[in-house]
Amino acid sequence: MRRYVLKRAVAYCRVSTKSKAQIHSLEYQTSYWQDKILSDSGYEYVGIYSDNGISGRSMNKRPQLLRMLDDAKANKFDVIFTKSIARFARNVEELLTVVRQLRDAGIQVFFEKEQIDTFDPNSELFLTVGASIAENDIKIYAENQTWANREKFSNGFITVGPQIYGYRMRNEDNTLVIVPEEAAVVKQIYQWYLDGDGMQTIANKLNALGIGNKEWHRAAISYILKNEKYKGCALMQKTFKVNGAQKKNAGQVKQYYMEQTHEPIISPEDFDRVQQLRIERAVESEFNQEMPRYPFTKKIRCGVCGSGFVHKIQNCNKPYHTEIWACTKKEAHGMDACCSTRIKDSVLKEKFIECYNEFVEKFPDSAETVQFKQQLAELLEQERELYAMKINRMIEVSDYNREWGELKTKIDKIYSEISNREVRGVSRTDLVYISEFDAEKVDKFLDYVTMYPKKVEFTFMNGAKISRYYSNGASGNKKGWLERKKERMKQEGK
Repeated sequence: MRRYVLKRAVAYCRVSTKSKAQIHSLEYQTSYWQDKILSDSGYEYVGIYSDNGISGRSMNKRPQLLRMLDDAKANKFDVIFTKSIARFARNVEELLTVVRQLRDAGIQVFFEKEQIDTFDPNSELFLTVGASIAENDIKIYAENQTWANREKFSNGFITVGPQIYGYRMRNEDNTLVIVPEEAAVVKQIYQWYLDGDGMQTIANKLNALGIGNKEWHRAAISYILKNEKYKGCALMQKTFKVNGAQKKNAGQVKQYYMEQTHEPIISPEDFDRVQQLRIERAVESEFNQEMPRYPFTKKIRCGVCGSGFVHKIQNCNKPYHTEIWACTKKEAHGMDACCSTRIKDSVLKEKFIECYNEFVEKFPDSAETVQFKQQLAELLEQERELYAMKINRMIEVSDYNREWGELKTKIDKIYSEISNREVRGVSRTDLVYISEFDAEKVDKFLDYVTMYPKKVEFTFMNGAKISRYYSNGASGNKKGWLERKKERMKQEGK
């Protein structure tokens, strides 16, 4: 008679915090899996691995999970039970890598909530979909939050991002409070502009003086000079979302303009004078513009001497002309002034495509935004667990109400942080890979380009820097050039 061999089974449990409700949840999970495995005649109970008060963002920071994986390699059990994908891992790539390693070692993983068995050939597809559910939860919550924000705006509530230089938000009474040392810099920026300095000149001055403990760029100066909050007012809903895509509000939805919402740094008179100057200088610049504007115009700086790069055409009006970008200082004063190298326009565009696609893959969010979204996913999972405990009568109603209230406050605060960052950014629907050069991507995502000898570095709108070495190809005339020249002159009758 063939002897039936029991499968050796373990379970993995995790909770994100050490709150009372979460501790109850861990105890419940441990008891649940122990009873479930012991009551099944097909399994031999080996034990429980549980991480208490540890985030699911990274597997490397969960000691019990790592111990379980080591024990799996040592063949100490045959199957792992876990409540859900979210309990096991939130990173899809990390999840699939570990599941594949376990499956190759003959270890089966069963996710109860999603009813996924990793020995099923279709499990990877289901796992990928399941790991994306948390993001969908965030999306639904986002839609509700958008409606709530509009209600708040109509009642005089203002929101600002954490990076409005010169102010900090006092959350207790929703008031912007002046930061004196930063306000002094803002005043200086406005005064320099009124005195005739341009935005890039102002940025260069601040960098040369080492003011503000940051690197200043033209875009930051422009933001400060046109932001109505510096005169004590607030315009809400400058952008809006359509099917998840962020759009600039050009009158499609209602905006909310509120006056005297907080203490101004700049007087209304000086602010209005600056806006008039901005219009006049823009018109004058357009009137005097003789050279055509290219996608990288005014975006390239020399990493050697700090000058700008200018677009030039070599062998203009000839069939073999070449578009290049070159340092203005080197072009004017020669190699002794700067040792930077030229770059062909075609090569620059090719390198932009490579770096932009890497940006889409790795850096669509700032580190802060990624962290907030991970925290939000954790809190939403805690909310579901707390509700399950209430349904199963594992927690007193008073404790549930208190814990749920605390969770709700945290969720609202974190989503507000995410929303404040995204309102100044670009929707994920715009973050798509490209195979051909797209000037719109340069305008929308690229902050500036820094050119070094044979190296180009692209700095994107969230601060991510991605670089590539480049070559313009072999120098000198290509083989057969003389024959081609004679043939061309013959055709032209010369």
